[in-house]
Amino acid sequence: MRRHNVEIFSDYFAQRSNVLTAIDARVKLLFVLAVLALVLVSKDLPIFMAVIFASWGALVMIGIPPKMVLARLAAPFFMAGVILLLQGLFFGETPLYTLEAVGFSVPFYREGIEKGTLIAGRVLAGTSSIIFISMTTPLHKILAALKFLRVSEEWLAVLAFAYRYIFVFIEEAQSIMDSQRLRLGYRGLSTGLRSWGTLVGSLFARVFDQAQATHDAMVLRGYNGAIYIERPQRLRRSDLSAGALFLSFFLLLSALDFYWG
Repeated sequence: MRRHNVEIFSDYFAQRSNVLTAIDARVKLLFVLAVLALVLVSKDLPIFMAVIFASWGALVMIGIPPKMVLARLAAPFFMAGVILLLQGLFFGETPLYTLEAVGFSVPFYREGIEKGTLIAGRVLAGTSSIIFISMTTPLHKILAALKFLRVSEEWLAVLAFAYRYIFVFIEEAQSIMDSQRLRLGYRGLSTGLRSWGTLVGSLFARVFDQAQATHDAMVLRGYNGAIYIERPQRLRRSDLSAGALFLSFFLLLSALDFYWG
């Protein structure tokens, strides 16, 4: 269970050696930023689907199990489903489908479904492109690429510490939940909700304690708000070739978006 959590959230797969992890992080980062910009301005569902399936296909191609990709997309899928449901229920005038339940009629509107589908597609396309770079690029290389793009060292330090302590708090939450299960803390709905509230409260308290302890430890070690980040190496010919391929894909999507728009 714990190893499964680590594989989902860490750069476990990014540490492998394959055709995508070998590409310079700056090339992949610029490509993903360009795709995100296109996803934000586009209103064409086929563009979103192309980004989603291209990202998934690339990850599966280098040997990442599809269930791991879907595990990372579980939260975005849930959010997209909620957005689609709310848009269909509360926006529009043309009923597309009416759900009859216990004497009540709940209509789903065509306009809301269409708008919700676009928003959900935008959410999934954006998160798929981010997952693409996170599962093919180790964090230290992403930080180096961000530094190359002149992101401030303070923000890079925040990102590095946040990433580091994700796993600390996953372990903390797992330990608390295991203890609660041993005490039958999840045997019923009401008991489970109380246990879940206790877990969240305890975890927040530990977050603040850990933040203070980390700050004190870093100050004692002479921390001045910046962390060491390696300088990126010169781009190789293979990186330029990959960049040309990414650029071609982006220009194709942009042309299709312009044509359909």
